[in-house]
Amino acid sequence: MWKKTIITSLLAFQLTLTSAYATGSIQKQQSFNQSEYIDFQMLAINDFHGNLDTKSVLRGKEVGGAAFLATHLNERQNEMKAQSEKYGSESYTLRLHAGDAVGASPSLSSLLQDEPTMKVINKMGFKLGVLGNHEFDEGIPEFKRLISASFVHPAVAKFTKGMNYEYHGIDKDFTYLAANVVDKDSGQPIFDPYMVKQIGGVKVGFIGIVTTETKTSVIPSSTESFNFLDETSTINKYAKELKGQGVKAIVVVAHEGATTGNGVTSGIMANVAKKIDDEIDIIFSAHSHQYANGVVDGKLIIQDYNYGQAFGDVRTKLNPKTKDFVKGSISAEVVLNTRNVKPDPAVQAIIDEAKKVTDNAAIQPIGQAASSDLIGKRKPEDGENPLGNLVADAQRFMIQGTDFAITNSGGIREALIPKTNNKGEHVINWGAAYAVQPFNNYIQLISLTGQQIKDGLNQQWQNPEHIMFLQISGFKYTYVNGNRVPNCKNKYCVQDVFLEDGKTKMDMNKTYKVAMNEFLTSGGDGFTAFAKNTIIRNDGTDTDLFVGYIKKLAAEGKKVDAKVEGRQKLVIPNNGASDINGNNDSNKNTINENGNEDIVDDEQPQSYGETLPNTSTNMYNYLMFGLILIGISICFLVKRKEG
Repeated sequence: MWKKTIITSLLAFQLTLTSAYATGSIQKQQSFNQSEYIDFQMLAINDFHGNLDTKSVLRGKEVGGAAFLATHLNERQNEMKAQSEKYGSESYTLRLHAGDAVGASPSLSSLLQDEPTMKVINKMGFKLGVLGNHEFDEGIPEFKRLISASFVHPAVAKFTKGMNYEYHGIDKDFTYLAANVVDKDSGQPIFDPYMVKQIGGVKVGFIGIVTTETKTSVIPSSTESFNFLDETSTINKYAKELKGQGVKAIVVVAHEGATTGNGVTSGIMANVAKKIDDEIDIIFSAHSHQYANGVVDGKLIIQDYNYGQAFGDVRTKLNPKTKDFVKGSISAEVVLNTRNVKPDPAVQAIIDEAKKVTDNAAIQPIGQAASSDLIGKRKPEDGENPLGNLVADAQRFMIQGTDFAITNSGGIREALIPKTNNKGEHVINWGAAYAVQPFNNYIQLISLTGQQIKDGLNQQWQNPEHIMFLQISGFKYTYVNGNRVPNCKNKYCVQDVFLEDGKTKMDMNKTYKVAMNEFLTSGGDGFTAFAKNTIIRNDGTDTDLFVGYIKKLAAEGKKVDAKVEGRQKLVIPNNGASDINGNNDSNKNTINENGNEDIVDDEQPQSYGETLPNTSTNMYNYLMFGLILIGISICFLVKRKEG
């Protein structure tokens, strides 16, 4: 009897794991009498960032590209319609995006002020969007121009001169939402706070939310006229207002992060879900560029990676009698935007038009790399990076009179990608350089004291959940684990700052000239210490300086060969160190004026780069383990029987 019990238990174990995996990426939908209800589908993307034709690999498959996305969306919508017709019920589909459709885009889109991306979103039939932080990059007036095409932008006119290029904005029935962004003077939302959509006679409400990080992640001049209100209280305010209008089916579309891993959904929107009105059943998440598909406090939360790599397919049923979602009817799937389907010809035509305009600029060679290897990576916020060094060097050497340069890693939007020609030369073209620094932020030459520079460096670690290493040029510094020294309130703290030779200490009282983009000089990303500067003058844009520096190297016969050089080092604190302000006279275990070498700390700083969610690998390991146990048990029983 006990032998049967072992086999039964093992089989049950295997089935449990199989079931757990099956529900890992799809929230299951219960069975219903189809004809009683209205089928409603929401197809969603987030953080597209103008990636019209970007190809990447996700979960072992080639993904990305707007023309392929359009085909997948059409197929999913047609599938939903056919399924509903089969059971004699009505179906409705709404396409929406959860912010950052534009901004920080490849040159294919950004060279034309992201007009090609807006054309594509319009052509694909999206009818609802929320503002993300990047919709503020060039200011709300420019974003409203993108919506309405009220005038021709000078940059677009420059690049399309002599071409048959037209831009008409987006359709009148497209609605942008931003409930928690209000004008400081009037207190009124700068866009509609919510939208009510009639779905087969049932009112469905959509509340749009923007991350409050926008006020620190965007140039202050673009947000200084607005207040960014608390997400939770704003959602509850408008949920109450919608319920007062008889709306019971409520959806939140939020440009705010969430992630699902090991069956647990966490992040800011998961925390918000626990505090908002239970009449809300569905939350679309964004901003963190991760995967989410889970239920928190009875509310579905879904996020679909980024850059058009995937999309969300959320299906539910509406009850015409109760005017609400049918309980248990919500299903959700994050679907990869694979490139193994026929690209939509209408969307591809828009992309091809943009390529004609941008190719002439993008393909122009500006220099050469020492090898064909990718240089750096996007957003190298986890420490010193070769591309970060190159970008900071460009700003330092291209602006006269500069002592140092400091740039934020978040402004580095792509690796620098050389292309090897038939001569074996590893060419860097204009488009590749533009993709690295697409913002066109102006660089300012400012004055800062050594102490202000050190204070700014210490702000890299002020947020333990999002450490943001700066990229630097012209000086070096050591930093220590905060647990190992007194008076350090962060995970790490700066110990010593040196000039470029790595031996001479920076004078904390001396004033230095620093090249820095206007985002940082205004205290962006929470680097408020840098905002205490004195502006000496404005210079060129980060984009132009980076392109110009690569051209300068080429003119000097040099190839781009960026490396990590030890500009930032994690070290063991000085022996007898009393605090982080250098108030001790020990010169052991660190670089100092006498040239003694530092001892690098064995503990390496944690990488805070973007991560993919847990895949099925671990689950398959469990399944394999279960099958092995079953096999051993069967062999054991057979041998016992033979004996």
